[in-house]
Amino acid sequence: MTHCPKAVISIQQTVLTPLKCAGEFDDVLDSNSKKGDQDSKEKIQLNFCLISSSNGLHSNGSMPLSKRVKLLHVEHLTVQTPSEATLIKDLSFEIFEKDHLLVTGPSGSGKTSLLRVIAGLWSFGNGAITVYVRPRGDLEMLHSPDVVSYQVTSTNETIGDSTGRRNFEGVIFLPQKPYMVLGTLRQQLLYPTWTEDSDNLSDDAKQSDSVPFLMRARDARCVNERSKKPTSEDLLQVLNDVSLGHLLSRFDGLDSTHEWSSVLSLGEQQRLAFGRLLLSKPTLALLDESTSALDEANEARLYQLIQAAGITYISIGHRRTLYKYHKKVLHVSTADSTSTQQNWSFKDVEEDPIYDFSKQ
Repeated sequence: MTHCPKAVISIQQTVLTPLKCAGEFDDVLDSNSKKGDQDSKEKIQLNFCLISSSNGLHSNGSMPLSKRVKLLHVEHLTVQTPSEATLIKDLSFEIFEKDHLLVTGPSGSGKTSLLRVIAGLWSFGNGAITVYVRPRGDLEMLHSPDVVSYQVTSTNETIGDSTGRRNFEGVIFLPQKPYMVLGTLRQQLLYPTWTEDSDNLSDDAKQSDSVPFLMRARDARCVNERSKKPTSEDLLQVLNDVSLGHLLSRFDGLDSTHEWSSVLSLGEQQRLAFGRLLLSKPTLALLDESTSALDEANEARLYQLIQAAGITYISIGHRRTLYKYHKKVLHVSTADSTSTQQNWSFKDVEEDPIYDFSKQ
């Protein structure tokens, strides 16, 4: 059994609007964290462990059951609202590599809160979550209100108390409405894993100072660079992969600057967010109705792309067609405050009667 040091993450879900700098967001989170330490006796423990490359594959490339890589372990987790109303009771499950999980349930049952707990954006309740991530380089990641990344550099390293050690690689949270940064189309794709320095900005963008979010002084909390950025050819390929190649002619190339949240439809924004996933290749992706604005054909293409990229994902969704892209399903029902019974079920997709109905 792998021992992993525990870290209490106390981040309240109060900052959901874009801030001028990742450091500014850190300051708000730190303030909320300290307040949470004073106001709450019980917190959800969020633990991180490093996993190494897998060995011992079968001759056909498949992994023996005993060698399967665990990515997520949820233990006796109870998720609550800030007013201490219970959303999910005593939840326990494990996710292994490629065990793509679909989370379903009625509105208000706590599905999004569960994903935010795993991402470190929600701490109301109690229990423990262990996330196992692979290292992808020594990098402090840019943190935003709706995209979270973690990296663990040592199994013996304590992650901390949410101060100064939040920005890691390995887990990315994708909301229903992606965050669009102020800047170029290139920057939309590189965010949040790579920030774009001024050397690659268009002359117009340099002169207009139109991208304050990414063009501030080289404060370690504002500008972080990965050692190996995708090339322009990589970005063009990803745009074509997610069926957004038409944006190049529509907006005059990768270095054009627009108010992207206004000029792109929600469906285009969701496809662009999947482009970010394909470029960053996190260990685990948390998808909160991230294809809700897409037709089934585009939805299928995006799920096939991230599967082929080796990304394990947990999705919230309501379409029955989503079952075919997942191996596990977690059903959450509305909690009954008068009952002590668990309000969830976790099973293989093949065992779910809804899955059988969808195949007919």
